[in-house]
Amino acid sequence: EISVGFTPDGSRILSCPLPRYHPNNDNNNHHNNTSCWSQTPRDSIFRVRGINYLNDRIKLPSAPSVFPCRGVDVYLTDDPIRHISRHPAMLGGKLHSNDDDTNDTFVVNFLLPFANFVSYFSIPPIETMPKNVAAVWTKFLAGDVEYRDARLKLLPVVIDGPWIVKKAVGTTPAVIGQKIPLQYYFTKGDGGKRKGTYEVDVIISASKIAKTILNVVKGHAKRLIIALAFIIEAAEESELPETVLCSFQLHYLHLELCPRLPYYALDVDTDDDDDDGNGDDEM
Repeated sequence: EISVGFTPDGSRILSCPLPRYHPNNDNNNHHNNTSCWSQTPRDSIFRVRGINYLNDRIKLPSAPSVFPCRGVDVYLTDDPIRHISRHPAMLGGKLHSNDDDTNDTFVVNFLLPFANFVSYFSIPPIETMPKNVAAVWTKFLAGDVEYRDARLKLLPVVIDGPWIVKKAVGTTPAVIGQKIPLQYYFTKGDGGKRKGTYEVDVIISASKIAKTILNVVKGHAKRLIIALAFIIEAAEESELPETVLCSFQLHYLHLELCPRLPYYALDVDTDDDDDDGNGDDEM
């Protein structure tokens, strides 16, 4: 983690990435387990399509997620950036680590009106994934923009928070691309030291509905534990049961303590930057 200083009133600015929740260190952690993230303890809190869903329409608790969370960043900025994986500050500068045991990374970059909210997930080797997850993930990578937009879902669960937030957020999975513009920046690894990054940008600032929900959440962020799960929709029998692809929890976030996004001159993206040939896949 990288520390980035203090606020004008002397409060310590949060590290990059955010601190990880430590359940046994509530009294020792400087932030007392506020403004931190955790791996979701039980992905069974997320209800997904069961193995017979195409016949009975029954949803069941998910099996454990497959992509472990590497970390979460919240960078304040008046001009949130796209394709943030290019920025060297991401994940404390370790997003593109050359460690031999580092897998490719799935990146979800929410462009908020006031911040880049970014989560990072380690992608295990395809042969180690459950067959249903390997099937949907392979198709998602190979699919075109229309296919991806129709499949990627977000499922939020408010673990702790006021009723107004629970009402605004709900508990129903949403196909993100049906309501919010998405962009995809998929760059394959080279099979050696260079690891792949598969970034999805969620342009919250372009959706009135999403901004309305965000304003409710933002106003109560200090009182909120929220779990977020990402799911690739299972639409065929061979893809069932659905399983949470990746998830994390955010604990009692104090936005005023989040760091500012460091300035870095980023070149304009071109199709040549994308090894999949999909370039700037924008709605």
